[in-house]
Amino acid sequence: MGMTHSLLRAGVISAISIACIPAQEAVSGPGIPIDHPLTIAKCGGCHQRDANGMMRRMSYIRTSPEVWEQIIKRMVRLNGLVIKPEEAREILRYLSANNGLAPEEAKPVFWEAEHRLFRDQSDKIPSDALQHTCNYCHTIGRVLTQRRTHDDYEKLIAMHLGMFPGAENTLRPRRPSGTTAEMPVAMISPTGGNPAVVPAPSPVVPVRSDGRYPADVAIDYLAKEQPLITPEWTAWKAVMRTPKLEGKWLMTGYEQGKGRMFGTVTVEAGASPGEFTTKTEIEYAGTGATLSRSGKGIVYTGYSWRGRSTGPKNETPSADPGVSPSEWREALFVSRDGNTMDGRWFWGGYEEFGFDVHLTRIGTQPLLAGANLFSLQSPSTSEVKLYGANFPADLQPGDFDFGTGIAVKRIVRRAPSMAVVEVEVNANLPTGIRDIAVRRATAERAIAVYDKIAYIKVLPDASMARLGGTIAAKQYAQFEAIAYAAGADGKNQTADDVPLGPVTAHWGMEEFVSTPDDDDIKYVGSINDSGLFTPNIEGPNPQRKKQSNNYPTNNWGDVWVTASYDPPGGGAPMRARSYLVVTIPVYIKYDQPEVAQ
Repeated sequence: MGMTHSLLRAGVISAISIACIPAQEAVSGPGIPIDHPLTIAKCGGCHQRDANGMMRRMSYIRTSPEVWEQIIKRMVRLNGLVIKPEEAREILRYLSANNGLAPEEAKPVFWEAEHRLFRDQSDKIPSDALQHTCNYCHTIGRVLTQRRTHDDYEKLIAMHLGMFPGAENTLRPRRPSGTTAEMPVAMISPTGGNPAVVPAPSPVVPVRSDGRYPADVAIDYLAKEQPLITPEWTAWKAVMRTPKLEGKWLMTGYEQGKGRMFGTVTVEAGASPGEFTTKTEIEYAGTGATLSRSGKGIVYTGYSWRGRSTGPKNETPSADPGVSPSEWREALFVSRDGNTMDGRWFWGGYEEFGFDVHLTRIGTQPLLAGANLFSLQSPSTSEVKLYGANFPADLQPGDFDFGTGIAVKRIVRRAPSMAVVEVEVNANLPTGIRDIAVRRATAERAIAVYDKIAYIKVLPDASMARLGGTIAAKQYAQFEAIAYAAGADGKNQTADDVPLGPVTAHWGMEEFVSTPDDDDIKYVGSINDSGLFTPNIEGPNPQRKKQSNNYPTNNWGDVWVTASYDPPGGGAPMRARSYLVVTIPVYIKYDQPEVAQ
């Protein structure tokens, strides 16, 4: 046993030593000089700086603010770095600007910063070289937001092997040496059948046909596809500047289960360049409910907004966790011209709640954001509320354009940021999605026209929730029923079908039968009349015992979530369902909320 421990310690020390190659050793490829006095003072004790300004490891990586934040925390936790919060923030901003990502590099994987939940990341993994190495432990987004030299990718692997010995099984698995002993023949004899030979077990770790280690394949892929210096970064570094975001912005958003929202965000300059304060006013188009918020934001690398927003101090939190949280966080991607921002505002124990947000700078010209209604039936007469900015005081019905066959009969109400109009929809109009225009301002694909609802879908079509409430947070799951009209081919469930927006449905659950004694529906949780699933608490439930062992079991399981919709004017109810997995909490999470502070 003592020899085993000695060998283990030797292996760890050896791997760590590989990661800590002396500063004078040559590195492959160019590096990025570090010239920030505070960064040099706080990091230079371990990451020595040479005569060209290159600091060991630090000059050979570019990444997102979140990964830099995690690196700083790791230096504090493992290497004894002593640093004040304000110093960490300054270093984080410097490294994000000096060793960050170009907009073209960050945008394809900005969903990582937006904390979007995916039930499957397989369609976002560019190569098996990453799926069978990095993605075993990390989200693929964390991997795709890094750029390093080939030499530094090798040191990254060495660091993993030194700090996490179990990673060897994935990155550089041991290969069998010498002759392999012949396995004894094993026999099975099924009841009533003839004896048969048990097949030989497959190797625990598959060996590549070319004999290469998985880690080496991943290093070569990353060094080629995600190198330290790229044309995109060179071009962006030459023109990078702090965007001028002060002013008023028109906000268009959507929250699953709550629908469209419109409002304004007023941005003012903060205490230092790149810092901003915000005041947000929002109205839910479907209900007329309003939100009023104030917040702060920081722009990293000239385009990457991280912020947080809070409600009034005397505001009582809603009983619905998807409504008016005490605080939400913001990740926005600022366009190169500085006139639009897109991203997500999110909250919740797993950031499962949030708005998809689009911001447009308000100037002097009229802007049209969208409508409260998702669709208009042909024929019908309806009142439509339009949201925007700078609506002229002399608007006339003829200034509104919903396309051929839809006439604006009168203006019911008007304000600078809103107009309610009465529209008349002719019969026999083709099904499709139309633009809406107010004079020269246009909202693209703003409203659908249809003859009848063909069917409904439950979205998402599969989801996951997590038990919680005692030690860990619960992960809720929000569902909504979306109506569809058949497209030009007249067939349901085809590519040309037209979404008509969410409808009010009756929600329920059904057992997803996978075992003879399946009883998940009794224990996993409940769904309310708004399509919000609330999971049960975590931990063994004394009231739930499985037949196989008769011991208390957690409240996990899988069920069908069902929606039933009664179409207007009668007709058979429309039904749809979605698959829901309810599983255990995540007790260790990768999240860096400090980037918004």
